[in-house]
Amino acid sequence: MTKTNYLFLFLAIIFGLLVRLYQINSPIADWHSFRQADTASVTRHFVEQGIDLFHPTYHDYSNVQSGFDNPRGYRFVEFPIYNAISALSYRIFQPFNFSPEISSRLVSIFFNLGSAIILFLICYQLTHLFAPSFWSLAVFLFLPFNIYYSRTILPEPPAVFFMLLSLWLFNQHRAFSFLALAISILIKPYTILIIAPTLLFLFASQFLKTKSIKSLLISGLYLLLSILPLLWWRYWMKQFPEGIPVNQWLLAKNLSYSGLDWFRGFQVSKVFSLIIFHPYWYRWLFYERIANLILGSFGLIPLFLGLLYRKNRTQLYCLSLIVGIILYFVIVAGGNIQHDYYQVLIIPSLSIILGFGFYYLSKFSFTNQLATISSLIIIIGFSLLFSGTQVLNYYKINNPNIITAGHQVNALLPQNALIIAPYNGDTAFLYQTNRNGWPTEIYDIPKLKSQHPHNPLYLVSVNYDQYTNSILSQYPTLLKNDQFVIIDLNQPSNNEKI
Repeated sequence: MTKTNYLFLFLAIIFGLLVRLYQINSPIADWHSFRQADTASVTRHFVEQGIDLFHPTYHDYSNVQSGFDNPRGYRFVEFPIYNAISALSYRIFQPFNFSPEISSRLVSIFFNLGSAIILFLICYQLTHLFAPSFWSLAVFLFLPFNIYYSRTILPEPPAVFFMLLSLWLFNQHRAFSFLALAISILIKPYTILIIAPTLLFLFASQFLKTKSIKSLLISGLYLLLSILPLLWWRYWMKQFPEGIPVNQWLLAKNLSYSGLDWFRGFQVSKVFSLIIFHPYWYRWLFYERIANLILGSFGLIPLFLGLLYRKNRTQLYCLSLIVGIILYFVIVAGGNIQHDYYQVLIIPSLSIILGFGFYYLSKFSFTNQLATISSLIIIIGFSLLFSGTQVLNYYKINNPNIITAGHQVNALLPQNALIIAPYNGDTAFLYQTNRNGWPTEIYDIPKLKSQHPHNPLYLVSVNYDQYTNSILSQYPTLLKNDQFVIIDLNQPSNNEKI
């Protein structure tokens, strides 16, 4: 590559960093704040109590997520590598007075920028050309959907980084490739679904090139070994069922079909129960999410053109990426339909194909240079416009009152206080209080007090609903205004059990 190429790469990364710094200091009360709050809560406990990778805890003591009371606040989902790095980065950035939230967002950003570089290297490894590789990097850096989620406090950015690192290292350092894969699936097991077809393609390409059975067997052994850490983690976490959120809803088998159960006299209900026969699967994942939200509709054009690009078997590589996306959508249908952040894992695959599509459009679609440039401007402009206007709403604070109430709790209540912060089970409000407690209504107050005799107990509410008004009628108010109320539950009442 030339010096000019390196300059373009440097500028792209710098601008990619700058757009990710937008509202980096905003509170965790934006889009999908409940999931971000859960992740940030583990990091905050690591900062305050020390890093314990094998016993991660968070603020929620309730049974909302697991179905079991969780008095120690265990949180067993992904292996908390991201949380440990975020806690360490907080200590590094302490001289700059960065909060744990800003430190965690910076960790996400740097992982995402690292992913962009590795994605460029993967494309360059495939094509030996700068232009299509740079297009893929640019798409990854500036897709509005990816800009937002690359600065959220979620484990997806490091999972994507190690997933891409595994693909890039495959033909160079096989052992390190599968070590990266092991880390990726330990953070997010779904990454193995997305890159499994691509790994199969790489396995086949390697065998056709070397004709070596031994090399193929060694690679297969590495693949099996890369799954062992995940199996160990799953075995370990079973000791703490109260800290394992209910997760069967993530998969396809819990989605029901209410259409025809027969055809021409043959019972085919089991066939039609497959997720691919559900109209809403197509609508939500392919239309609402990929076409509309991520690509802004116009991005579909380079997506399909990317499959036409054939240099060095890139077409087969892209097809393997498409198969990986579909496999992920089919198996983890519930999670993908319910929450759009599940599509963060497919952004690298889409970026590679889109990058090749933009290159194909710029080089092979038109003989007239003006037509080429005009087409690129129209497609990129409208795609960014239609996608960006949707994603901009993600930065908005959904309920500012929970932030105001949280500040008052921090100012007025002791650090060892336990908080009832009813918010429909959403932990974003509880997180703002910086206290342990429950994100839902608790009706048996005396029992709760007897379970935690050494911790003062308070209720903080931003809704004057029937539950809050009932508590207000029995216990003294510490602070009350139009936005929220803080109720002292430590005094006895005539009728504590409501």
